[in-house]
Amino acid sequence: MEWWQIILLLFGGMVFLLLTNIPIAFAFLIVNMVAAYFFLGGIPGLISTVTGVFTSITTFTLLPVPFFILMGALIFHSGLGLNAVNVLDKWLGNLRGRLSLLAIIMGVIIGALSGSTIATCALLGTILLPDMLKRGYSKSMSLGPLIGVGTVDALIPPNALTVVLASLANIDVGELLMAGIPAGLIMSSLYFVYVVVWCRIFPKEAPMYVVPKTPLKEKIKVTLRDMVPLGFIIFMVIGLIFLGVATPTEAAATGTLGALILALIYRRLNWDVIKKSVENTIKVTAMIFMIVIVSSTYGEILAFTGAAAGMTNFITALSIHPIIILCGMLVVVLIMGCFMETVAIMMITIPIYIPVVHTFGFNPIWYGVLMLIALETGLITPPFGVTLFVMKGVAPPDITMKDIWRAVTPFVVIDILCIAIVMAIPGIATVVPTLMQMMN
Repeated sequence: MEWWQIILLLFGGMVFLLLTNIPIAFAFLIVNMVAAYFFLGGIPGLISTVTGVFTSITTFTLLPVPFFILMGALIFHSGLGLNAVNVLDKWLGNLRGRLSLLAIIMGVIIGALSGSTIATCALLGTILLPDMLKRGYSKSMSLGPLIGVGTVDALIPPNALTVVLASLANIDVGELLMAGIPAGLIMSSLYFVYVVVWCRIFPKEAPMYVVPKTPLKEKIKVTLRDMVPLGFIIFMVIGLIFLGVATPTEAAATGTLGALILALIYRRLNWDVIKKSVENTIKVTAMIFMIVIVSSTYGEILAFTGAAAGMTNFITALSIHPIIILCGMLVVVLIMGCFMETVAIMMITIPIYIPVVHTFGFNPIWYGVLMLIALETGLITPPFGVTLFVMKGVAPPDITMKDIWRAVTPFVVIDILCIAIVMAIPGIATVVPTLMQMMN
């Protein structure tokens, strides 16, 4: 059987099972087990697949995943993120579009604390959206920033998605976690500029309103009380990794301990918060690990049958510039993101893409950052981006999916522009890892 026929059968089987509403992990598991039986030698192939399951998840690189998820869950369920919202609200002056700008700033900060796109969207949507609509903000200027800023979460550590991508692609976890920071700052700055310019051109989109003046002494007080401790948690993760003091796993564990202690100090830690946080961590971690398990089998099948090598040889033999091929690879990810979950997309594409990346001599860290942006952009891309439905769930009943699609479109365009910028200037993705290597 030809390599393209094998890939077509695997992909077709997965899509068919997903359309029947079978959970992603189990859909991939069924396809992999059937393929392992026929392509890996019958029963011995199945036995080899089962034994390989334990090897795929008993790896040190995946250990930060549950810690990052638990840290974000503790901050989310304890309401510590609300403290930062209140602090920034006091510092922002009487600006046009201030609530949209507040949403962007808070999306970056909460993303650095929780690392969850969906949690960030749900939290900001619950807190800011009613006030935005009440003050006369248009639906586009209300919904767009709240949804769009979630894309930054994959680029600002900590983020479990980054750890999974690094593990699947055999990229240094610490370097990939840090590599996305400049791109994340550029993306959030582009969001900021868009909101400011759009509100200046169309002032009715975000009407001005009187903001009570807060004394400087009060601003400093709430900043020291509510913001600085959260900033310390961010440093315990990002700073320790950058300085080489701790591995990603150690930094994740330290950050989780810091979130636990902070919730205890603020008297926000109770049985209900612990229960919800642990339940959320177990569910998400189990889902991610299940997909990682089946991804290893998928990679083995592609390698054993020669499908991965065949695809790599076919792509590299094309008389097309490598950058154009890379663009095509990212476009495929963007299209898949409209319909599929991010980890599932990584599972399908990484075993095929990574050999191509190495063959063309692309920097794996640079490619990893591009992949992260494309994956997260898929979450907000109409018609079926997951984050769009999260926002629909927290929005008032009169907000339609059409309103959400229209509001998020400019931010999808900005994300694609950010991909182009990082692609044109690879140093954006490699500058922080290079500094880390110099310091260590």
